Amino acid sequence: MSPFRYPGGKAFLSDYLTKKLGLIKGQNKHYAEPFCGGAGAAVILLKAGFASHLHLNDADVRVYSAWRAMLEESDRFVERINTVSVDMETWQWASEIVNKSNLKEYDFELGFAAFFLNRTSRSGIIFRAGPIGGYNQTGNWKIDARFNAPALAGRVQWIGSVKDHITLTNEDGLTFLHRSLARVPVARTLFFIDPPYVQAGGRLYLNAMNDAKHIALSDILQNSKLRHWILTYDDHPLIRSLYGSQDISDLGVTYSLQNKRKEREVLIQPSLRQGGGPILT
Repeated sequence: MSPFRYPGGKAFLSDYLTKKLGLIKGQNKHYAEPFCGGAGAAVILLKAGFASHLHLNDADVRVYSAWRAMLEESDRFVERINTVSVDMETWQWASEIVNKSNLKEYDFELGFAAFFLNRTSRSGIIFRAGPIGGYNQTGNWKIDARFNAPALAGRVQWIGSVKDHITLTNEDGLTFLHRSLARVPVARTLFFIDPPYVQAGGRLYLNAMNDAKHIALSDILQNSKLRHWILTYDDHPLIRSLYGSQDISDLGVTYSLQNKRKEREVLIQPSLRQGGGPILT
């Protein structure tokens, strides 16, 4: 359902997240992602009616601009999808826009450029990735292989139609979690946190986190009133040490970065010993 492609996206966890939402008491349950990216699972949960409201946040102004353009200027966005030339000239235009160093505020053109690169670049990577089919378009797949305009337009139209059920912010992920304590119904909200990798975050994400931020995130989750949370990470010694008192299970994720491969990830949730919610397998 998401208009985006993301390597290692967590849409496949939607059934699991649905069960976790079902364990939260009350009606009108909210779902929040501080590092939303393509928000694959979030969109599925809203579409199916399991979540009544989404809180999506991304610190990358490129990703934020794409989501905001789809939410607030959906008709314009759909028109661009239906009329854009999916070729190398447009890819070069989009690449020049998203690679500017002074990007700080929302811009429709920036948002569409980021979306276009996501659909036409290898593995959906917006930053520092080449086009599908190569620069000379000699590959087996061409630049338009993942750009099904009618299907994408339909997804964006639906997103625009449910904009009143989506709150979008452009904040640092840790800042988003801090502020959520005051602006989100915490008792009825499931937080799904999928931060940048420790090992390869700089290669996959525009807003990578250093060790200090990974430690700060662990402090927020384990020492605040955010009771309903699920965390996914790469299986790294730092993460094992930070969350040693919580429940950690293995999670296999298939990445498509030129060649598909299986990455070792872990899924972390509050331990029953620490007063967390029921554990699901």
